[in-house]
Amino acid sequence: MALAHTTKMGLLSWNLVGYKADLSMMLIQLYPLLVVCPAGFVLAKERGTQEHVLMITRMGSGTYYFSKLLSAFVVTAVVFVIPFLAEMVLYVITFSAKPMGDLSNWSAYDSGYIDMVRSYMFSDLFIRSPYGYAVVKVLLFGFFSGLMGAFGVAVSALYRVKFRITVFLPTFILLNLSVYAKVIWGEMEKSVAWYNFVMLHEEAAKNMSVFLVFLVVIAVGSMGAIGWASRRDCL
Repeated sequence: MALAHTTKMGLLSWNLVGYKADLSMMLIQLYPLLVVCPAGFVLAKERGTQEHVLMITRMGSGTYYFSKLLSAFVVTAVVFVIPFLAEMVLYVITFSAKPMGDLSNWSAYDSGYIDMVRSYMFSDLFIRSPYGYAVVKVLLFGFFSGLMGAFGVAVSALYRVKFRITVFLPTFILLNLSVYAKVIWGEMEKSVAWYNFVMLHEEAAKNMSVFLVFLVVIAVGSMGAIGWASRRDCL
């Protein structure tokens, strides 16, 4: 039995989910909550202590709110990129970069394996450079995480947060809506679940148009919410 490719043994690999799902499935379940933790509470905390009034007086409401949005995006993206890039390096050091197998134990020339690889996002890149593919997907995961972290901050700017636990709700509801879309809106030919787009070696049929529109709407909506909040609190 050939040793699986080192990137397929990582926590973000959907290839791993199909065969040893414990930690990867736990990540999928906890991610809608974890993505808020790095920077999602910063605005709610400062508004709760009225510290934001001092900051707005010094730098202006627009600069204050947009700096919080940008910092939430950057911090969350870095927090979700660095560990997985480090994991990849550690696997290479431990198992070497030579193994090219798959946890399904299919041969690289098996028609089922070829069809599975062709269903990957960036499949051509994976065929040419599995490690290049892994780095790109980890960066995509970081970008997506940054966007979700910024979205949580943007929503918290729209209202006075009395209970900080409510900051978890917008991102949690949004991501789980994508997971249960088939249940809510009926059967779909292609998946819109968030993890099928950002995890590595994902083989499900994906609706890329919906995913791209989703990213644009979240980005524009977050900036719009922050813009409205900055005008509301302009001193």
